[in-house]
Amino acid sequence: MADPIHFADPFWEDPSGRSAPKKSFEHGRISFAALSSRPIHTADLDIVGQGTIAVKSKTTKTIEITVSTHYSDPMLILRITQKDAVFYKKSGDEEVLTSKAVKNEGSLYIEEVAPDDGTVYWLSIDRSNRILRYGKYYTWNALTLREVELNANSGKWLENLTNVQVKDGSEAPFFTIKPLPVTMDIPPIVVGNEAVSLRQLDLAAVTIWANLPEACRKLYHNIAGPKIALEAEFKELADTIHESVMTEGRFAYKLLRKKCKTPQDWPNTYLRITIGSAQGNSPGIPYVMEIWPPGHKSPIHDHGNACAVIRVLSGSIRCTWYDTLVTGRTPHSLGPPLELKKDMVTWLGDNQYQIHELENKSDRTCVTLQCYAFSKDDKIHKEQFDFLKNGQRMGFTPDSDYTFAKFCEEMEKECPQKTPGLLP
Repeated sequence: MADPIHFADPFWEDPSGRSAPKKSFEHGRISFAALSSRPIHTADLDIVGQGTIAVKSKTTKTIEITVSTHYSDPMLILRITQKDAVFYKKSGDEEVLTSKAVKNEGSLYIEEVAPDDGTVYWLSIDRSNRILRYGKYYTWNALTLREVELNANSGKWLENLTNVQVKDGSEAPFFTIKPLPVTMDIPPIVVGNEAVSLRQLDLAAVTIWANLPEACRKLYHNIAGPKIALEAEFKELADTIHESVMTEGRFAYKLLRKKCKTPQDWPNTYLRITIGSAQGNSPGIPYVMEIWPPGHKSPIHDHGNACAVIRVLSGSIRCTWYDTLVTGRTPHSLGPPLELKKDMVTWLGDNQYQIHELENKSDRTCVTLQCYAFSKDDKIHKEQFDFLKNGQRMGFTPDSDYTFAKFCEEMEKECPQKTPGLLP
């Protein structure tokens, strides 16, 4: 079974030995082959018979991805139009491969009106499991739209596929080839090695930190310790924060009110209490304590293609993941929401769980610790999160409402009878 963390590898090597230039797009990072001397629309799979081909296109007509053995039959063809995405096996004539719809909501095929920076359409060839997948946006199994399942005999011809051709009507289609297919997604919940069972691994209920992208592994180790807790400051800190955000005139309540431009903004406000300073490897300061009063939520937003680890320090928060952020299009949720409770940890990568909404549905204030880092392959470092407001895609530069040490000093003033915490 292929390791899903390799899906985040954005690099494609030009067969002639020249490296393809790299560029960042809204649906994760994708590199493209486009040299000024000649249009390039062919390449080779890194591993014979398997891989993921992602095409970034502004076309409103047809995209055709052909994978063959030395540009001869048999060939695998994926043809995408505004109405359908059809898989073919070409051996002389084209034979339609029976596919099933994995999702039926949202924009399944080519957009009638393409976003300004285009849309990603992808084909995954899973030689080991004899599965072909088509999807849009991030190269992530949760975003699979159609799927072909072959058996050992009917799928044997996949083993020799090598050469890739991409056509979208443009002079030089933008595309990337990743070495591994899209298979299972890593679960969103992270636990320590000592907390996982065989049954949990079999059911993909949780994952351990070692399965995460490298940037997430480092973040997890930094915030997984027992003293990464509100009680480490003083034992009543969580209750004090709750009282402060819920009581008019208190410090946290006044901070929240400063963020409200209109009364309608109130349920969409939360506090960002930063920890440490910016290090040049994250969108804004990498460690942020976020405070979510009851009933408050974030907009649906992405994370600038950064990786992140999120730990709940107090209360609970509901997390819902989405497929894309496009002006004028309603995002579609990916699976049911997940309720994250105290000490639970979740994660996101540049191609996985990148777009979400957080909402406190409980009657107690939730406090989370958000930790961000760009992957080492990210050469763009987008210093902005994008979100939807009234159907429009907009940008947000991560900022700070207060620093952690000074915020704790204010909370201590509001809790004169505090009990010492875990810190010396």
